[in-house]
Amino acid sequence: MLTRKVFEEQAAIIKKHLPKVGRDFSYEMATDLADYFEKENPRFDRDRFFDACGLGGPHLRPLPVQYVDADG
Repeated sequence: MLTRKVFEEQAAIIKKHLPKVGRDFSYEMATDLADYFEKENPRFDRDRFFDACGLGGPHLRPLPVQYVDADG
């Protein structure tokens, strides 16, 4: 079973690289890891993990703009 120490180390790695790779990539990485950690350890705290990754708070991403031709 994965332990708190593993979760903390993974969060520290994501937080370390956050400025280099950006929030979107870091968020996707943290989400994938959190999904796996939840399966492996029922006591895993997803919110606490995201806070430790430096990704706490609302996770908003800009949506792509889609233009529609009004004449078409």
